[in-house]
Amino acid sequence: MANNGDTVIMAGAKLLENMVVVDRRTWSILDFIEDAETRHLDNPAVKKWFQGIKDLCYDMLDVSEELQIQRAKKVRFLGLRLTRRKMKNIIHEFDALIQQFGQLRLRRSSELLVPTTSLVRTIPSPTFDNETTRILISKLINVEDDEGDGIQCISIVGLGGMGKTTLAKFVFNEVRTRYRVAVWISVSQQFNVKRIAADIICFFGNEVLIDEMEVLELEIRRITTQLRCLFVLDDVWSVDRNEWLHLKRLFSHCAKGSRILITTRSKKVAEAAESAPTNIVSLNPLSDEDSLSLFKHFVQGGQDIGNENEEMELIGNSVGAYTVEWMPIYSVMPPALRQCLLYCSIIPKNHSIDVDKLIKLWMAQGYISSDEDDKMEKEGREYVQQLRHHSVFSEFKQDDDGSFKCKLDGGVSDFVQTLAESECHIMFLEGGVEMEVPKEKRVETDPRLRRHCTLSLVDQTLPESIANAEKLRTLIILSDSSYIDPSNLSSLLFRMKRLRALDMRSCSIKELPLKAASLLHLRYLNLSFNHELKKLPQSICNLLNLQTLNLNGCDSLRKLPKSIGKLIKLRHLEILWTTSLSYLPKGIASLTLLRTLNRFFGTSGSASSKECSLGDLENLNNIQGCITIDGLSGESEISEATRAGLKNKKDLLGLELWFSNAGSKDKDQILLDNLEAPPQLQFLGVFYYGGRSFPNWMIELNELKHLVLINCSECNVLPPLGKLPCLESLEIKNMPNVKMVGFEFLGIGLNHEDAGNEGSSSMIAFPRLQKLHFVKLGYWEEWNGINGNGGDDEKVMPLLSSLSVLNCKELRALPDYIKKKENLKPVIRGCPLLPGNTEKQE
Repeated sequence: MANNGDTVIMAGAKLLENMVVVDRRTWSILDFIEDAETRHLDNPAVKKWFQGIKDLCYDMLDVSEELQIQRAKKVRFLGLRLTRRKMKNIIHEFDALIQQFGQLRLRRSSELLVPTTSLVRTIPSPTFDNETTRILISKLINVEDDEGDGIQCISIVGLGGMGKTTLAKFVFNEVRTRYRVAVWISVSQQFNVKRIAADIICFFGNEVLIDEMEVLELEIRRITTQLRCLFVLDDVWSVDRNEWLHLKRLFSHCAKGSRILITTRSKKVAEAAESAPTNIVSLNPLSDEDSLSLFKHFVQGGQDIGNENEEMELIGNSVGAYTVEWMPIYSVMPPALRQCLLYCSIIPKNHSIDVDKLIKLWMAQGYISSDEDDKMEKEGREYVQQLRHHSVFSEFKQDDDGSFKCKLDGGVSDFVQTLAESECHIMFLEGGVEMEVPKEKRVETDPRLRRHCTLSLVDQTLPESIANAEKLRTLIILSDSSYIDPSNLSSLLFRMKRLRALDMRSCSIKELPLKAASLLHLRYLNLSFNHELKKLPQSICNLLNLQTLNLNGCDSLRKLPKSIGKLIKLRHLEILWTTSLSYLPKGIASLTLLRTLNRFFGTSGSASSKECSLGDLENLNNIQGCITIDGLSGESEISEATRAGLKNKKDLLGLELWFSNAGSKDKDQILLDNLEAPPQLQFLGVFYYGGRSFPNWMIELNELKHLVLINCSECNVLPPLGKLPCLESLEIKNMPNVKMVGFEFLGIGLNHEDAGNEGSSSMIAFPRLQKLHFVKLGYWEEWNGINGNGGDDEKVMPLLSSLSVLNCKELRALPDYIKKKENLKPVIRGCPLLPGNTEKQE
């Protein structure tokens, strides 16, 4: 694409215009694309023309890229001639559409009114009034009329976009304090009692270790017995009475006054859930006239649409409710941002997606491009922030591993899936056949226009075919199956020559079909958590456009293809938890565009000329995020450590250093000294280190937030970590040679003659530390302040809120600066000599 403001259709149109004789003194198609993009929603003639242009733009971009690939691979004349023939046919069809242009009355971009955000603030609400809210709250909190101990079900019924979820969230927050247990669960189309039970258990922070229904029922009973409970099930579709009976039995141990509150589009669902007629709250939509008027206002800018009311009414019936809330927000977005939002329609409703993954998918489609290749991910993050600004996400949170996940607002999900229904399709499959979709949700579209498809599998069966597979640009398979037939997968991929994104995470595939190597347009390939995948075909290195290769969790994968260095456009190589992988091919060293390389190996270059050595990190200075380096050995890597140049990797934020647990540890200290981390590092972990002390560069990491030191068995003195100004968490585990922790650990007063006086320095030790954990320091006897003289405890760990001391069997006392923290409740176990110990050493 030409620049970052271009959409796919703009980029394709530019290519087409450069090859078609157009009277540019009069007009250029690019001047009218923005108006056509909006007008096609309500004008059947513009819709047909716009879809035709867009389809040709997709084709033109694909064929143009094929031509570039063929030239780069020096394909013979016959292949070039066939590609040029395709291009000629596209140009011929484009020329025919140009002839229709004069009849469409489209406006130039310069003539369009610039929408203002004030539109968003003046939208009339179509959802519910104060009386509806009052009635619903009364039904939830009034228990006088309850008969028996059975749980009652109350239903909010209304069309998509009418505010069911908004109303449910409001009353949930209003009444939740009246219940001992209050849980919110997003259900969507796949109603599964086992999943609901597991979600409830996870809601309380409990880990689901066994997903057998009997075990889940016992845990639910333990949580809810004789307690008044409220369970909100949002966006329910199931009319299966047996499922509802099973669910109600699950809650049969709840106390009188317990409630299930569901939101649904169908009254039949409410009846299947046995909501009494008086317990069904219906939200009434706007009148047809009001919905149509609002739809015209936002789509047409208030213009008269002539004799097109019949088509307008058909569209208004399907999207009018969503339009009221989201069309004005959508209309103020720049075209490139709109394009990214519409692509989110491949995400099933109530499904979370990793933010970095979403950005990589946008990149794969060419939605994010920049004249400076190093800025694509940054541009993607800016797009995400803009979407957050427009409140399109109902959830945006950080996981324990540091990654961010987002979930589209329910109304936004309905809205974008309606707008993108011709191009994006989500198939819920069982036995290879698409599951029946409720009538009000069913949308008839031309399958020839589909470009992106998500398959949600109940079992391992893939469909025999997918409509318009040869033009698909995205295929995402969502599966928890045990096995997918490789021949079935191969036949599916055979037709998908234009795929740019292929996601087969957790599909339990044992081998990647060779057909995947013919996907020359492919930019994004996700094979993560396929635990039986043992190898990749060498031919995968022919995917010269590949940007992302995700192999995380492929724990049977033994090696990467030796020709991986051919993937010169690779930006993200993800290989965490690939436990059978012991080295990386030498070609990795030439992939200088890499942003993600989350695992590396300290294998000595002398072991094999085909294996990467530590020094091969030298030119990979674009690496971002976190990298884990395994198998470090002072015996062979000292000469490589300086050449690796970790301190030059300016975007590296996390570093894990795993030293070899075998062989001599004498030279580990020199090795760690030479592995100087970059100053902006935020996370550092050191494991199985055999040196006696830590390097000076460690206490110069002024942005470090998290530090982990585990199995550093020879260290007998902790470094002055209190000097680290941003440190928030510190974990020290299994360091048997540490016998005393004194004032040196705090790092204060060290430059003064009166260092022995705890209050002598104005510096605060550990100014931001919140979590401190000591585990298995078996010979640790003393933990002192500075000379034990007390002093100002506010100058030591003023923000500490979590302290654990576990299995430190010789420790006798905590220092005064810990004991004086009145609000701190240390967790002390396996420390028999320490006051406050709650569990004896086993």
